[in-house]
Amino acid sequence: MIRKTLSRTGFLLVIGGVVALLFAATSYTMSVTSSTDYCLSCHEMQTHQVELDASPHATDADNNPIDCHQCHIPSSIGPKYVAVKVISGVKDQVVHTFGDPSNLDRRNLQDLARRFMQDENCSNCHQDLFHTSSKEKISEIGRLAHEAYLGINGSTRKKCVGCHFNIAHLPDFDRRFPFNHNFSQNLPLSAE
Repeated sequence: MIRKTLSRTGFLLVIGGVVALLFAATSYTMSVTSSTDYCLSCHEMQTHQVELDASPHATDADNNPIDCHQCHIPSSIGPKYVAVKVISGVKDQVVHTFGDPSNLDRRNLQDLARRFMQDENCSNCHQDLFHTSSKEKISEIGRLAHEAYLGINGSTRKKCVGCHFNIAHLPDFDRRFPFNHNFSQNLPLSAE
């Protein structure tokens, strides 16, 4: 009887240890693969970093550099976080390994990337939708759009990136728009 209890206890301890190790390894892997250093370890991401560094979103309100995960990965851990990590991670690895990373179709990638941009990530830094980061009032059009987004004056199903595209990355083909003029002046022309 005692031997059976010890065997059962030992078995449960081993299973518990394996589960704890798997959880720790998964947590560590998720953390490492969410870092900007990890993203930039692939050469095709260098262009995105150059664009981010030249953008108004290069730093936060405290002048700390913005990391990739702050915009591209849900900020709360849960099923959505795991789904985004798995889907975007597998996609990125397939393109890097089997595709031609030097010849990425950025127009196609924009649509896919925007699907994974979470409004919650935007609101982590932008709680006040009626003032700029320098505390100036936004335009009348911006005010009306934000009121609709909040359900105050109408409604919209647009996400933040539905209106605020090219805020951190600016491919050559989008530099022609007048609202991208200041951003594009900070960037070198690339061979896209």
